[in-house]
Amino acid sequence: MIQTYLLTTDSLPDPEKHPTAWEACLRRLPAERIGNIRRMRHTEQKKQSLGAGLLIQDMLKRLALQAEITYEAYGKPACQQIPFNLSHTREAVILSVWEGGRERGDAGIFIGCDIEQIKPYQKGIAKRFFTEAESAGLEAIGDPAVQAERFCRYWTKKESVMKLTGLGLSLPMQLYDVQDRQAAVDRSKTRIWYEKGCQKEFETERKKAEFVQAANLLLEKKLCFKEYRYQGCCISVCATVDRFASDYILAKSGAEGI
Repeated sequence: MIQTYLLTTDSLPDPEKHPTAWEACLRRLPAERIGNIRRMRHTEQKKQSLGAGLLIQDMLKRLALQAEITYEAYGKPACQQIPFNLSHTREAVILSVWEGGRERGDAGIFIGCDIEQIKPYQKGIAKRFFTEAESAGLEAIGDPAVQAERFCRYWTKKESVMKLTGLGLSLPMQLYDVQDRQAAVDRSKTRIWYEKGCQKEFETERKKAEFVQAANLLLEKKLCFKEYRYQGCCISVCATVDRFASDYILAKSGAEGI
């Protein structure tokens, strides 16, 4: 099953007001992330990175204590033993993770997740990045509030696919439609995109391999969605298996642990 954990950054100590508690939380993270956090300028950014680090450390403690977090060629954090993904928005961080265990056959499971605050509908962005059917459907909605929520839902689902493949913003959003509970991939457009991509030079062989893997995921796998709500935010999780928890878990944090 894929479980999603949500951690609010206001549950974390403030580095200026509560430095002792802040440092206690930092000590639970790897040295590299601690260094990155110390170099950040904005408190909310620091808290988002701390929250992500705490969620990862809790995941490793529960599921694979000796596992290591690495980064793929396009920047996606990964763990060989545990399929997972992270996302954050202002005041919240989420982690979606496969908790089936190796004995349940988790080989080949890919996960992407995204959380975004609902903002006013942006027609220009929809026409530029969404499919014609998605854009037309949004334009047909008369209620601005419903239109804004639907736009956010589509955006988070799009992002979750991009993150699942590992390509992030390098993956064109127009290749797949997200109006249903499973992504509808335009196979013709995807093959054209793939063939053009194969003709260019990649910076590294790892990037080329991950590009090929992303194309195979779009063309060969079912990409299933699960959506959640958190206050004024939409949450979307995409995975190559349709086995999602019915709701997310609100994680608590502090110097004593999640």
